[in-house]
Amino acid sequence: MELILFAILLLPFAYYINLFANAWKFLNTKEIKKSILPTGTKVTVIVPFKDATEQLLVWLASFENLPLADQVEVLLINDGSVNSLMKLRKKLASDGKKNIKLVDRIHRGKKSSIEYGVSIARGEIIICTDADTRPGRCWIEGILETFSDENIQMVCGRVAPANGQWFAAIDFMALMAAGEVLIKKQKPVMCSGSHMAFRRGAFMDVNGYKGYHHFASGDDVILLYKIKEKFGPESIGFNDYRESYVVTDMPISLGQLLSQRQRWGGKAIYYRDVFSLLLSVLVLYCSLMTYGIFFIAIPSVPLVLMALVIVLTKAWVDVRIIYKYAREVHHPVKPWQVAAATLLYPIFMAIVFLRILVNPNPRWG
Repeated sequence: MELILFAILLLPFAYYINLFANAWKFLNTKEIKKSILPTGTKVTVIVPFKDATEQLLVWLASFENLPLADQVEVLLINDGSVNSLMKLRKKLASDGKKNIKLVDRIHRGKKSSIEYGVSIARGEIIICTDADTRPGRCWIEGILETFSDENIQMVCGRVAPANGQWFAAIDFMALMAAGEVLIKKQKPVMCSGSHMAFRRGAFMDVNGYKGYHHFASGDDVILLYKIKEKFGPESIGFNDYRESYVVTDMPISLGQLLSQRQRWGGKAIYYRDVFSLLLSVLVLYCSLMTYGIFFIAIPSVPLVLMALVIVLTKAWVDVRIIYKYAREVHHPVKPWQVAAATLLYPIFMAIVFLRILVNPNPRWG
């Protein structure tokens, strides 16, 4: 009876292993077929920002080098910045590019900024990103290739970590890889607002973020769920083309990292379907029980061995996913970093979980 009860405690680990056992096979990179804007296709890039002028200037410098940069509309939505925008205004004035516009608004939050951007956009394909990112050379082409399937209403994509803490980068890649795999398995649960796009018509059909403005964050996950509910999971595509990912800097301090993950983890409150809710519980359970399962198993040697086998198997699955994703986005990782992250992650998750319990809905900007 003791063995049976202990085996039940290990079932969530077994399900996790089964779900992601071959995950690295879903993380391959495809080649771009076209490098031109399809005839008649209008694209708008929306970049909401607040007090991120320096980052936005870096983003613009990267964006202007893209092959299709001059052929798409760009809306820089200023969500009530307090800091001076003088350098940004001077650059836009000196460049004189009519396709890039700065739109000033009072502070209403990121979702409201995106909605306003969509309402004035000329494009039928809307691409959203953050000011603190740098787009890959084929970013736009990769998104358009994914939209070549008319059934696709929303596209999510890869985000590569840069700078900051090595632990933050590994944790980030694990999250991004899991999100990509689940989308490709037609079980979309999460995506990144740094790299997402959608058809303007689909956004209108789901009434944008209506009903969710009281939540501070979640512009990406909320839209993912609304479109999935309206059009089905097969309507969510993924941009995995070469040089089409975006790059973002990682937090440089532990406090920043915890706050960021608290904000992301709090997005679980938006989940409405059974699979997503169970998956969030599953991930939390496996993290918190990674060490706890051994305390339950002691002093029985057979139970300790059972726990060791399944915990090591899960760790092996996670490590393979991280290495594969890191290779695809050209982010170097060292074996000791992955090993240390695997050991520290359960403790890190416990701290994040406690922070979410205290405040699941921290403010954006």
